[in-house]
Amino acid sequence: MTTTATTLLLPPRANTAHPSGPTPPPSGSAVACDLLGVVHIPATELHLAVRSGLDPALLDTFLPAAEGPRPAAGARTIRLGRGPAYYQPRTALPSWAALGEALDRLDHRAPGQAPVLRHALLDNLHNLAAASAYTLWHSLTDHPSLTDDPRPAALERLLETAATTAAALHGHPATGPLAPHPGDLALLQAHEAGWRTFRELDNPVKISNELRFLAEHVLAPRPDITTVLAPLYGSLSLALSARTVLPALLGRPIDVHLVRLGFHDQGNVAYLGAGGTVRHRATAPRTYRDRLSAAARDATVLVIDDNVGYGSTLRAARSLVEQLGGQALTRSVESAWTLYHRSGRHDIADAADLPSLRPNLHHSIHTRLTGHLLRGDTGAYLSDGAHRTAGTLHRQMAASLDLAVSTGTWTTAQLAAMRAELARAASWNEPPVSRPAALAAA
Repeated sequence: MTTTATTLLLPPRANTAHPSGPTPPPSGSAVACDLLGVVHIPATELHLAVRSGLDPALLDTFLPAAEGPRPAAGARTIRLGRGPAYYQPRTALPSWAALGEALDRLDHRAPGQAPVLRHALLDNLHNLAAASAYTLWHSLTDHPSLTDDPRPAALERLLETAATTAAALHGHPATGPLAPHPGDLALLQAHEAGWRTFRELDNPVKISNELRFLAEHVLAPRPDITTVLAPLYGSLSLALSARTVLPALLGRPIDVHLVRLGFHDQGNVAYLGAGGTVRHRATAPRTYRDRLSAAARDATVLVIDDNVGYGSTLRAARSLVEQLGGQALTRSVESAWTLYHRSGRHDIADAADLPSLRPNLHHSIHTRLTGHLLRGDTGAYLSDGAHRTAGTLHRQMAASLDLAVSTGTWTTAQLAAMRAELARAASWNEPPVSRPAALAAA
């Protein structure tokens, strides 16, 4: 059985769910990520890389060396899973195929022996595919395709590659390509606009925890919800992962759709039309708009945004779904609970039906951490105070719940969902989130 091609975001893939019920999915990667989503590759795995014949120059390009913890015997060298090349994807395009070949070589010569290194290679492959797909999405949205335009077919292939690498990051077999078609690579290298430095939600551990929570507490009790909508750019990796992970967890198909929609970092795009409507044409290429329109009509759509601050993106996404004849159920993966401390009047109860209790990784901290990596300053990255936040994420989320209760604006159902999330979060291995200095002092 296959899902319906006319409503899929990506080319159709066979539904492998067991007909009698959910198939236990892979447990996903057990690799630990830090606050930004970066893995620290130990020296033992680096030795395996050398013995497996991985190109040292390639490792230097994508996995910068750093000094790890200092045991009694002295400093030991590690590598970080992301470096300048990760946050400059257009510059890294020529090495894409070599990166895929390195992963293949590692899998053949040291199968199962270097899980952190393997994760890092996959992470970089996924990043190149995701960033490239967004570039063409952005291009085709603002400059629609003409006759014999190679961009639409290239975008379909790149989304498939990005979904394949995302699935592999979560422990699912890679059933599609890991590197682009040579023609697509040449097309991408000619594109200068639309490249983004980082996705706000770009941590595989956080994405895995979020998708499992949604499957168990949101989608399993609501079999009528068969469509997920994710605003770009921050939610792109979550959406691509959801395409494989959610059907495996639920044992039923889930269609995943994208819209370019945001008001914090995309203020130059005129998304709103007359009377508060959303200009659907500004959010996606026509093919994808048509697919979303068909999927949303007379349906309930789960909208998942990477984080909610003032709620503008979620409110616009809800309006868009309603314009298309559907009903939206909105979810934030992170929430800017610090805004409540700055203004008691700030309220997102009408924007986020299911707000996460996770505090958001503030954009100033995100920018600072990625800045260290862009400069190649691994020492500054490892010593940054954001990695040494006291307490646990679970305690932070408990404080968020206390704050939510104290505002008195949330419904009984919303508070019940928050409590369910808090109970689930007791097993999450995500690090606590640092607050910006200005807010911490407030």
